[in-house]
Amino acid sequence: MEFITTVYACYKELDKRFAVIGSKKVTKQARIEATVLNSLTPISKADIGKILPDVSATTVEAVLGQMIRTGSIRKVGSGRGTKYVRN
Repeated sequence: MEFITTVYACYKELDKRFAVIGSKKVTKQARIEATVLNSLTPISKADIGKILPDVSATTVEAVLGQMIRTGSIRKVGSGRGTKYVRN
């Protein structure tokens, strides 16, 4: 039974990452926001890049900056060790 639970959890995560609304794909901004807000631990730009390899680093930085300005996330650390967490 535990195996089925694990498979189901993996399926739900995969489904969330490849979500579509009708026949439209979810925007890159929405995917980045969902990745950061659904992360259980602080997440770095590099982590986001690994999860969303089709999204450029520039787009990730722009969306993270916007999320910081709106107060939905905050920065933890600095430099290469910077991570982002939900407020």
